[in-house]
Amino acid sequence: MRPLFLAFILCLFFLPTIQAIAQKKDQVGFSSIQFQLKGNYPKDFDLQSFGKGDALTGERLLKLEKLNDSTYFAKFFNPYLTSYYFILTNKYYSSFIEPNRNDTIEFVFDKDDNFVINYSGDYTNIFQNSDQYADLLKNYFFNQSNIDTWTRKSFDVKNVNELRDYLNERTEKKQAHLNSSTENTNIREIGYGIIEITDILFAFGLKKEMLSDTNPEKRYEFYQAVLQDKAALLDMDLPMSNLVYREILRDSALNLPDLLKIGPTKYQDYLKRIFKNNLGADEKEFYQHLIAMAYLEKMASGNSLTATQQFDVLNYFNNNIYKTSLLRQNELNSSQAVAANIHYLPFLAEKEDVFQDIIAKYKGKVVLVDFWATWCGPCISAFETLKPLKEKYKNNKDVVFLYLTDETSDLNLWHNFTEKLTGEHFYITKAQQKFINDRNNIEAIPHYMLIDRNGEIKHSETTPQDLYKTIDSWIESAL
Repeated sequence: MRPLFLAFILCLFFLPTIQAIAQKKDQVGFSSIQFQLKGNYPKDFDLQSFGKGDALTGERLLKLEKLNDSTYFAKFFNPYLTSYYFILTNKYYSSFIEPNRNDTIEFVFDKDDNFVINYSGDYTNIFQNSDQYADLLKNYFFNQSNIDTWTRKSFDVKNVNELRDYLNERTEKKQAHLNSSTENTNIREIGYGIIEITDILFAFGLKKEMLSDTNPEKRYEFYQAVLQDKAALLDMDLPMSNLVYREILRDSALNLPDLLKIGPTKYQDYLKRIFKNNLGADEKEFYQHLIAMAYLEKMASGNSLTATQQFDVLNYFNNNIYKTSLLRQNELNSSQAVAANIHYLPFLAEKEDVFQDIIAKYKGKVVLVDFWATWCGPCISAFETLKPLKEKYKNNKDVVFLYLTDETSDLNLWHNFTEKLTGEHFYITKAQQKFINDRNNIEAIPHYMLIDRNGEIKHSETTPQDLYKTIDSWIESAL
């Protein structure tokens, strides 16, 4: 389930990397995408999916606004260079847009609801070939049954040098296969970027097996090996790089200090003790990018920066991309109250057993807990299935719909869903989620749990058959 979602996101983010970056390094602004309908167009036009992503703020769903029957648009803040996609009649389209630019997508419909699509923007080659690129990359990376193994079958997981050799061999073999599969230089460039990022993330997935949380030096050596000479790769031109930075920031065993308490300069000094001189060219940009994302993580819960912290932002960062993005988010936080039903990392990371704390708040009520993630397609599809059920109980104050996810969910996408889904929303650490899963034998999602008025688990099941009927019967029996 998750690899397919990753394939989709990879296609979204990497398609544009083959293009030259025309903008200046400090350009920041808003971008818009306009959809113009012509001919015998449908009166209730809508897209199956519509989203965007960039290297700083990550992925986000986009809202399609209706101006009139034939004109729709979406506007969004663009810190640098954004990849966007949409799906219509099961066909995938993708392109790239720079700050302060407007793309126009024209649909000309005939009487049989077929359409011709015309694109007006700066990345015509990407848009016209996006389906070809997406299909090729999806098949290439996730349908490999007839391809020889990428590398040796085993290596010493405790030896960081063997890990580095393993990754180099894995990457080189993938690149060689890619080169033999196509002569299209654009596809090759896309593939090289995806190979690099996916292999870094693959290595990060081995941390638990390779490392002891009690030995920080071994963990430092691990990061030094995996990210050796990778700083130039992980820049703002590669939108998917945000996943690498996010994994670093959420590694609790690194014992990263509180950025808001010590400031960015001392925080960078701490990072240098971890990575030393192994990052290669663009080391300074790597640290600035990582620290900017650390600020955004701190502000994700709705907190605002103090005057001193804003001063630190203005003086530490060298370009307007980070300054403007961070201070803009701070202004948004200052002007918006945090919704009472949104709970982002509400518990200390050191505390793993948090489930009773979550449900204790609702004692005396019947609680349906929905275990889900932003990368889980079946989870998201189930939201629509249960929508009528929520409507049925919307006026019953004794019924609570609670959505629980962890750090594997993209934070921006999670915020998007909290705006659309009524109910209580919790975003917890991976360790806290694992503790809950292990204690309750939860092996997959979507998973549903019914808590009765006494706080006891009455039902717990992964993907029940006849979802609406099953959940409805659970709730009725507990009321």
